[in-house]
Amino acid sequence: MSSWVQNHGTSEHSAGLETPLQAPNQRCWFILDPIGILCAMAAWALVLSGGWVLFRDLLIPSNNMLYIVANGVVFHLLASLALASHLRTMLTDPGSVPLGNPPGPDTVSYCPDCHSAIPRTACHCTVCQRCIRKNDHHCPWINNCIGEDNQKYFLLFTMYIGLTSTHVLLLLGIPVLCSYVRGEWDSSSTVSLPAPILFLLLVAIMGFLFAVVMLGSQMCVIYSDKTTTELLYQNTHSGGRWSKCANMKAVCGSHISLAWLSPFHSPEHYKVSEHHDMA
Repeated sequence: MSSWVQNHGTSEHSAGLETPLQAPNQRCWFILDPIGILCAMAAWALVLSGGWVLFRDLLIPSNNMLYIVANGVVFHLLASLALASHLRTMLTDPGSVPLGNPPGPDTVSYCPDCHSAIPRTACHCTVCQRCIRKNDHHCPWINNCIGEDNQKYFLLFTMYIGLTSTHVLLLLGIPVLCSYVRGEWDSSSTVSLPAPILFLLLVAIMGFLFAVVMLGSQMCVIYSDKTTTELLYQNTHSGGRWSKCANMKAVCGSHISLAWLSPFHSPEHYKVSEHHDMA
């Protein structure tokens, strides 16, 4: 298990130095982990197969062109944004500390595996085989660590997966509720779902539960300016150093805009301590 990385004219972060006002590093990054690759492929397969079942077994049989087009557009938009966010999270360097990084004012530890001095919040990932700045966790469904440089994309992935799943659950649930209100159900009524619809329901429920848990946990770590490990094991009840808005800007971008919702927009880096008064 290792990471494949190729630079494109920009250097990695330097531990102990102030983070400049610049876009994230433009790098090709991919983790060669068989389990992670299989999990990432499974995530795509679930979304794409769910979309196929939705059209074939739920939308097209309605014979309502407006219903098919409207819901088809909504599903494709949300699912496309979710998959684009997944790709950006997987292929973006999460904030790796350079191999052999020299000590600096920020140095708090030394990694014998990377032979690097590492700053606060950075820790070594045994799957990526690198030290990652602000390493929240390694997600097998993404096949990458979630760190300071790709946390926005992971946040968007969980949000769009949640919205996609909610949309599917509404399409499945509203007709059932309407038939119940019309009195089409009684004590002798039974529910028998076709296998494709049952599969779609299970996929939607799984996606919704995943999104609720991960989106909620990510909002907690962002607002508190901590990682999941820090929240669980270190100073659990202490708050972040800066305001919630400043912490969110550090992840999504310095200016609140629609670009926060785009997986195609790379947020510029800036040091929260220098900008927390802007919040």
